[in-house]
Amino acid sequence: MIRPHLYIMNKQQSRQRLRLTLKFVYFVPVVSLLLIGAFLFYFNLSNPQKAIAGTETITSGSFIINMGVVPQTVNNGLKPYGMVYDLMVNYSVPIKWVIEPSKSKDGTDFTFNAVAYKGGVFIVPKDKITSAVTTRITYWTGQGVQGVYTNADVSVPVYATITNWPKLIIDNVSGNENIITNYFDNALIPSTGYSIGSPSGLTYCHDMWANPHGDPTWATHGYLYNLVTIAKSYIWMQCHAVSVTEGVRNSVAPFEQLNFLSTNGLKCYSNNKCGAGVTEFHGNSNSPYTHYYPTDPIMQFMGTMDGACSGGSEQWYQPQSTGAWRSTTKRLVTSNDGVSPNEGILMAYGPAFGDVTNGYVMYEGGHNIAGNGSIAEKVAAQRAFFNFLLLAGINKQIVFNSQTSPSTLMGNQSGAVSVTVSSGSPGYTYAWTATVGGTFSSSTSASTNFTAAVTGTPASGNIICTVTDACGRKNFVSRPISVSTDVLPIELKNFDCSYKGNAVDVTWITASEINNDYFTIEHGTDGVNYEKIGQVRGSGNSTSDIAYKFTDKTPENGYNYYRLIQTDYDGTSKTYGPVYVKINNVFREFDIADVGPNPFQNRLSVGFNIDKPGLVTLTLLNSAGSIFRTEQINSNAGFNSFEISNLDNLPAGIYYAILITNGEKKIVKLLKN
Repeated sequence: MIRPHLYIMNKQQSRQRLRLTLKFVYFVPVVSLLLIGAFLFYFNLSNPQKAIAGTETITSGSFIINMGVVPQTVNNGLKPYGMVYDLMVNYSVPIKWVIEPSKSKDGTDFTFNAVAYKGGVFIVPKDKITSAVTTRITYWTGQGVQGVYTNADVSVPVYATITNWPKLIIDNVSGNENIITNYFDNALIPSTGYSIGSPSGLTYCHDMWANPHGDPTWATHGYLYNLVTIAKSYIWMQCHAVSVTEGVRNSVAPFEQLNFLSTNGLKCYSNNKCGAGVTEFHGNSNSPYTHYYPTDPIMQFMGTMDGACSGGSEQWYQPQSTGAWRSTTKRLVTSNDGVSPNEGILMAYGPAFGDVTNGYVMYEGGHNIAGNGSIAEKVAAQRAFFNFLLLAGINKQIVFNSQTSPSTLMGNQSGAVSVTVSSGSPGYTYAWTATVGGTFSSSTSASTNFTAAVTGTPASGNIICTVTDACGRKNFVSRPISVSTDVLPIELKNFDCSYKGNAVDVTWITASEINNDYFTIEHGTDGVNYEKIGQVRGSGNSTSDIAYKFTDKTPENGYNYYRLIQTDYDGTSKTYGPVYVKINNVFREFDIADVGPNPFQNRLSVGFNIDKPGLVTLTLLNSAGSIFRTEQINSNAGFNSFEISNLDNLPAGIYYAILITNGEKKIVKLLKN
């Protein structure tokens, strides 16, 4: 697959920023690039605050991963991130990240069964817990992850639903990549959870770049400028790579400097080690160390992290006296050096260059915050790294704008499923799967139909749509579905009726049939009462489309309703419809079309159809056979109407109107009030 590479300017390249931008993705035409850039800007993909907190009800049977156990250890504090990776990547399980938006440091996110859950809780939703997921939860609790299944519904403040593990590249220019891979080893996240390379290999598709240590220059690390300003991706750095990077400038275009979080670079970790623009350096920091922003997602760890920064060549950071921290930079953990906005920090993050549409950058003091064993402060520092990594994934996570799928089906029954998406990198592919068996009419379309499998026992599971963007990022939406043991005998694809030639054709198409004996066609004129008018033999068993037709040769004027009853070999049946058609002046060879009013009083109107001109005799008689009126009507071909008046003197009771022509007789029953 061709990868869109990030470019820096060299002496042979134009000094114009526009050209630098247009060379960002060398294989994308200019128009496409502009469209992609506009798309990214519109959706503000770099802002972690796009994850909006909201209260959700977590159903009984969900699994709470307790992130607030103290003392924090590798088992209870870091392996949960491995569990999150495993369930998302291998089992397509979305994870709820729960953070109370008004808590204090180490405060409670929510309480359940008298237990106060803290530290930015992860929750595995009940409707995503299959037998395979249950097995994995058991595996992770066996590794020391702490958690419980809920036995009742609980309302929690969800910061984000995480479904995308970020595409991370760890810098190897200094040869210290093992520092960060140790964090992943501690969390039991395999090497598939990251990649290793140099900044020259950065692409539009990377969500985050991490530098554990080193001495960046513009030649080796100038690629980071475009990473945050064009790709809108994230950067994480530690040790003296931070102050060195903040002093890096492009000698060809000096306005390009990698001072992501400060206005004029940081004091250097050592004299004359951070470039010509950095004239100050710092020594050791002073305590006390203060932890701020308790509700920020980065700060979701228990206790303090400052002790983890005590080793290495640079343990803290401070702006030069000629500059300051940018106003958008969150100073998460500060030292007792200087005052805002020039205070010393052990950990900070914010949008690159103070522009919230750029990617975010995070600095963390110390050379190796992992150390050996379960030291609580080192666990906290690594948790801050993983929290920032999760934000990088949320930043470019594909967003599902709408989802449609049935919640219940019978075996062999079909239902429409569809999704619409945005964010990520446009150019999406779709893959539908179901944990309850069944088939999709097109498993690679945004909209398709799902047909449930025939099961011997009730089945519950999920319909899952996995969407992959142009960069290979995956996101998924999963919706619960239940399939009953009842089998839909036929899958009715179409059922309709149409009027033509003085008759109504009732048509239907089955997409599949199981033990289908016959169809019964019923007719009615009021949509309530029906009578059988025909029967059509079924096809038994079929998996292909079969078309059927029945013709009603004697429809009525007005509304004609039709129902279809399907009957199995064992006598069980199912009714479909009704469908209807409205007919005006239906024409038959000879028939009474309309008589009214009924009951009548002073007058009576009789309408009839006849195929050719002729004499029609109309006789009105009572139930005893006594004739009260006889009329001779010269009729025309088609519809005719004749009125009898002056009927006031007729006694109340039952009467009959009889029409006779050419030996044909039609009778209608009437009532006189």
